[in-house]
Amino acid sequence: MQSSDLVRMANQIAAYFETYPKQEALDGIAMHIHSFWEPRMRNALKAHIDTGGEGLSPLFLESMEAYFKGPKSPVKQAAVQNQKATAPKGAAPSVASGGGDAG
Repeated sequence: MQSSDLVRMANQIAAYFETYPKQEALDGIAMHIHSFWEPRMRNALKAHIDTGGEGLSPLFLESMEAYFKGPKSPVKQAAVQNQKATAPKGAAPSVASGGGDAG
Protein backbone atom coordinates (compact mmCIF):
# COMPACT_ATOMS: atom_id res chain seq x y z
CA MET A 1 0.00 0.00 0.00
CA GLN A 2 1.26 3.45 -0.90
CA SER A 3 2.25 5.70 1.98
CA SER A 4 0.09 8.43 0.44
CA ASP A 5 -2.96 6.19 0.90
CA LEU A 6 -2.03 5.49 4.51
CA VAL A 7 -1.56 9.21 5.17
CA ARG A 8 -4.93 10.03 3.59
CA MET A 9 -6.75 7.38 5.65
CA ALA A 10 -4.89 8.33 8.84
CA ASN A 11 -5.79 11.98 8.43
CA GLN A 12 -9.44 11.07 7.86
CA ILE A 13 -9.44 9.17 11.16
CA ALA A 14 -7.79 12.10 12.94
CA ALA A 15 -10.30 14.54 11.42
CA TYR A 16 -13.16 12.43 12.75
CA PHE A 17 -11.74 12.50 16.29
CA GLU A 18 -10.76 16.21 16.27
CA THR A 19 -13.97 17.29 18.02
CA TYR A 20 -13.51 14.83 20.88
CA PRO A 21 -11.75 15.76 24.13
CA LYS A 22 -7.98 15.41 23.60
CA GLN A 23 -7.34 12.18 25.52
CA GLU A 24 -10.46 10.55 24.13
CA ALA A 25 -9.34 11.49 20.61
CA LEU A 26 -5.86 10.06 21.14
CA ASP A 27 -7.28 6.83 22.53
CA GLY A 28 -9.93 6.61 19.80
CA ILE A 29 -7.39 6.99 17.02
CA ALA A 30 -5.10 4.36 18.53
CA MET A 31 -8.01 1.97 19.10
CA HIS A 32 -9.19 2.41 15.51
CA ILE A 33 -5.74 1.67 14.10
CA HIS A 34 -5.33 -1.35 16.37
CA SER A 35 -8.80 -2.75 15.66
CA PHE A 36 -9.24 -2.11 11.95
CA TRP A 37 -5.82 -1.88 10.31
CA GLU A 38 -4.10 -5.14 9.53
CA PRO A 39 -0.51 -5.66 10.72
CA ARG A 40 1.11 -4.90 7.34
CA MET A 41 -0.70 -1.54 7.25
CA ARG A 42 0.39 -0.74 10.81
CA ASN A 43 3.96 -1.74 9.93
CA ALA A 44 3.94 0.48 6.85
CA LEU A 45 2.51 3.32 8.95
CA LYS A 46 5.24 2.85 11.57
CA ALA A 47 7.90 2.91 8.84
CA HIS A 48 6.42 6.14 7.45
CA ILE A 49 6.36 7.72 10.91
CA ASP A 50 9.96 6.61 11.54
CA THR A 51 11.03 8.49 8.40
CA GLY A 52 9.38 11.71 9.58
CA GLY A 53 5.67 11.09 9.12
CA GLU A 54 5.32 13.60 6.30
CA GLY A 55 1.72 14.68 5.74
CA LEU A 56 0.27 13.18 8.92
CA SER A 57 -1.80 15.43 11.17
CA PRO A 58 -0.25 16.42 14.52
CA LEU A 59 -3.14 14.78 16.41
CA PHE A 60 -2.57 11.50 14.59
CA LEU A 61 1.19 11.64 15.18
CA GLU A 62 0.67 12.27 18.89
CA SER A 63 -1.67 9.31 19.13
CA MET A 64 0.72 7.01 17.31
CA GLU A 65 3.65 8.09 19.47
CA ALA A 66 1.85 6.62 22.49
CA TYR A 67 0.48 3.64 20.51
CA PHE A 68 3.85 2.45 19.24
CA LYS A 69 5.44 2.83 22.69
CA GLY A 70 3.04 0.22 24.06
CA PRO A 71 1.43 0.01 27.49
CA LYS A 72 2.69 2.35 30.20
CA SER A 73 3.04 -0.42 32.74
CA PRO A 74 3.09 -4.17 32.48
CA VAL A 75 -0.22 -5.92 32.89
CA LYS A 76 -0.47 -7.59 36.26
CA GLN A 77 -2.40 -10.79 36.50
CA ALA A 78 -4.55 -11.30 39.56
CA ALA A 79 -3.93 -14.47 41.51
CA VAL A 80 -6.90 -16.08 43.20
CA GLN A 81 -6.06 -17.31 46.65
CA ASN A 82 -8.34 -20.07 47.89
CA GLN A 83 -8.81 -19.32 51.58
CA LYS A 84 -10.89 -22.45 52.26
CA ALA A 85 -9.76 -26.01 51.75
CA THR A 86 -13.29 -27.22 51.00
CA ALA A 87 -16.16 -25.73 49.04
CA PRO A 88 -19.02 -24.22 51.05
CA LYS A 89 -22.22 -26.27 51.50
CA GLY A 90 -24.53 -26.09 48.55
CA ALA A 91 -21.73 -25.20 46.16
CA ALA A 92 -21.66 -28.57 44.41
CA PRO A 93 -23.51 -28.72 41.08
CA SER A 94 -26.81 -30.55 40.95
CA VAL A 95 -26.95 -34.01 39.46
CA ALA A 96 -30.75 -34.31 39.51
CA SER A 97 -32.16 -36.72 36.95
CA GLY A 98 -34.17 -33.88 35.35
CA GLY A 99 -30.98 -31.96 34.70
CA GLY A 100 -29.92 -28.69 36.26
CA ASP A 101 -31.42 -27.78 39.60
CA ALA A 102 -34.93 -28.82 38.55
CA GLY A 103 -35.30 -31.50 41.28
